[in-house]
Amino acid sequence: MTAPGNSGSETAAHQQFWGRAGHRLTENEQRRRRQARAYRRRQEHKNREKATEVARRGWELGLVAPWRITAALDSGGHEGPDVDIACGAEEPAVDEWEAGTRYPTFEQLTLLAELTGYGISWFVETDEPIDIRSTTMWGHMNKRAREQWKDPILVCSDDAIGACPGTADYLETHLF
Repeated sequence: MTAPGNSGSETAAHQQFWGRAGHRLTENEQRRRRQARAYRRRQEHKNREKATEVARRGWELGLVAPWRITAALDSGGHEGPDVDIACGAEEPAVDEWEAGTRYPTFEQLTLLAELTGYGISWFVETDEPIDIRSTTMWGHMNKRAREQWKDPILVCSDDAIGACPGTADYLETHLF
């Protein structure tokens, strides 16, 4: 899209940039804004790379929390076989991740993060969820909802982690 009055033939260097209240920016102001945007993009890229490294290390150590997978899927209303397909898995893999009986590969975890909008590192954070029974929400739930309540699954089984290629447990038990 070109600025008003431009024929479309102007290069990016000759385009007009606007400041507050319709004031044109000087060349120096334009340059400073471009540099600031480039700096912010580089910093964001570095931060994403660092978060991915932290998440990969957490994944390797078996820290993916099944309750976090469930929370992320529930918050976005994601369910059914489409979730498995979006995560590069075959049914019922995602259900087994939530149950802690299967461990996702790092690539699958990355796809899950993209699907749900949560950062990869969120899935490997080590804090535990609040026990709803210790909150006032428990008192507001009806009897049927209380009976159907299930404790969140905090960790994957050692067998599930050990069976997933690339994890520390897998490498420890499958030395060739």
